[in-house]
Amino acid sequence: MLATLTIGSLAMTAPKARVSSASKVVMSDRPNALPFFGSSTILDGSMVGDYGFDPLGLSKTDLNLGSANEKDRSQAYVLRDYREAELRHGRLAMLAALAWPVQELFNPVLSRVLREPNYLAQIGGKSPSVLNGGLGLGPVPYTIAAFALLIAAVDIYSIQLKKEVGENWLPGDFGFDPLKVLGGASLEAKRDMQEKELNNGRLAMVAITTYVIEEFLGKAPVIALNPFFFKPIYEYPAFQDFMNAAFQVSSFRTD
Repeated sequence: MLATLTIGSLAMTAPKARVSSASKVVMSDRPNALPFFGSSTILDGSMVGDYGFDPLGLSKTDLNLGSANEKDRSQAYVLRDYREAELRHGRLAMLAALAWPVQELFNPVLSRVLREPNYLAQIGGKSPSVLNGGLGLGPVPYTIAAFALLIAAVDIYSIQLKKEVGENWLPGDFGFDPLKVLGGASLEAKRDMQEKELNNGRLAMVAITTYVIEEFLGKAPVIALNPFFFKPIYEYPAFQDFMNAAFQVSSFRTD
């Protein structure tokens, strides 16, 4: 899973078109997610995914943790910095939300097919994590180290890119779009896709947090606690019979 998450840190969207003044949403015309908390003067609706949800007023506070070179940054710059952090966490979370149950589902099958130790069995079939343990099993420590190095490389590249682009840098834009998903798309279509990425990332961050808490409290793999979501097709007798009859794939049997 950690190797999969590493790829997520490199999953950058293609260059995003600038938002013209005509496309901005006037703050007074848009709903405030929590009206009783008041509105932020910086969250004017011009940024994709801005629903006015900022109960702690973070958009007006520079939580500079020492990672930025500039200590006196404008609110607009700080907000873009936060948006990039949200995008990168969301991209990682989307991969993690998929990789977490997938490795719990397929690790027993793959370990049997490849004749490798079933490391997850040592921690009750759960994914390795700080709460679940298992971070010292097999190749996990080396994967974590490689993951950290790749993330550091992405951070260095991000800092360098911001220096080169200057004030015109766009959050999460690393020019990575091999499939040309945004190529030739209209401004409205680009904003729509960017909003979908943000919303899916936000949902994924909630999902992966739920996985961690659920496994810690439930003392069982998330696939066992929610079988109606994660029962793999190869566990259905009809599919097993078909695979065994058509291809003699006995490894799909779970007994």
